Amino acid sequence: LLCRLQKTSDQVRIIAAQQQHRSQLQNTTCNMKFLTALTTILAVSTVTAFAPSGASRHAASTQLYNAPRHEVRSEGAAQEMDPEEMKIQAALAEHQQNAPKLGFPTDVRTLVQYNHGFAVMSTNSKSNPGFPGGSVVGFAPDESGRPLFIFSGMSSHTQDLLADPRCSVTIASKEFKGAADGRVNLMGKVTLLKKDEKEAAKAAYLSKHPGAFWVDFGDFNWFRMDEIVSVRFVG
Repeated sequence: LLCRLQKTSDQVRIIAAQQQHRSQLQNTTCNMKFLTALTTILAVSTVTAFAPSGASRHAASTQLYNAPRHEVRSEGAAQEMDPEEMKIQAALAEHQQNAPKLGFPTDVRTLVQYNHGFAVMSTNSKSNPGFPGGSVVGFAPDESGRPLFIFSGMSSHTQDLLADPRCSVTIASKEFKGAADGRVNLMGKVTLLKKDEKEAAKAAYLSKHPGAFWVDFGDFNWFRMDEIVSVRFVG
């Protein structure tokens, strides 16, 4: 009798465990269905929010209308302007449209001349053929606006330039903070300076980087972008 009672008790525990497992599975299934339905509702609501007035429900559920692609220096939600401010902004826009412009060459030269003195140089990698190598480098413009550089003989970009002088230099404006700010990309050839040009280059470089003590190091080399073949400017 005791054996039968023990066996019956074991069976009851097994049945109870199976029922608990089924209940957990049902709860999980219900939760998954709920989350799926909620996700669908949120997705349709988000799409509908970007749909123009009068757009059909079906169209709104299959495509975004006027959805933002990215934000540029956005610092908060757009606020409505009062009528007086709108008049001022309209007058300013009209003035800017008709105001004389400095011109492309002047804009580029100004950005190169008056900035923090650092740029991103992309060279054709000697150690990884077929790939560009990028480096943040110091520079200073000479009297003609050509970028001057002084590099260690051990740096990778020095070895790259000696093997292939073609490169690009990207210079950002001093106040650069995002994609709405000015920058220029110069493509050309960077070559070693002649011995009689080094003193003038040193003076120009020190005027931009007064603490550049490495200009007197014997294993550093002077370079200049002499041949600029392309200029890409965003002002």
